[in-house]
Amino acid sequence: MATFINADGQLVRFGRDQGLRGSKTAVTTSTTKVNEMVLTVDLAGAARTVFSTDRNNDGTVDGFSGLDTPLPAGSVILSQDAIVITTPAGGTNFVVGTYQVNGTAIDADGIRVAAGTNGAQIGTQLAADSFVAVTTTGTYTTGTVKIVIRYLIR
Repeated sequence: MATFINADGQLVRFGRDQGLRGSKTAVTTSTTKVNEMVLTVDLAGAARTVFSTDRNNDGTVDGFSGLDTPLPAGSVILSQDAIVITTPAGGTNFVVGTYQVNGTAIDADGIRVAAGTNGAQIGTQLAADSFVAVTTTGTYTTGTVKIVIRYLIR
């Protein structure tokens, strides 16, 4: 275990994780109010939701930390793309959704339901800060995807 939340609620990191910034996604801006959130996800492993932090120190990564970047409350999700970096193998599907900081799903497939298919949150305004995570189905032996989410801040 290299990253966890201690009894005081503080993020603690060891070893290789010590200098990491969490799943701080890349956010780009332009002269318009449209922003992009870019998240690169390694799909390899058993079926799971890919979170960044072990919030209750039980050895299971189950939520997000203060180092992660949410989609801001009030923003409107305009579109999503999943760009394959390393061809996925072994698993059957992955979805992209929004979550609270503690790992509770807001809409687990609200951004991407299946290959090339938008989820129900595309075109809607977020009521609260929403962290983005990928949930896999089946056991992937390999695969890396880049998720690009375009959103408008109102």
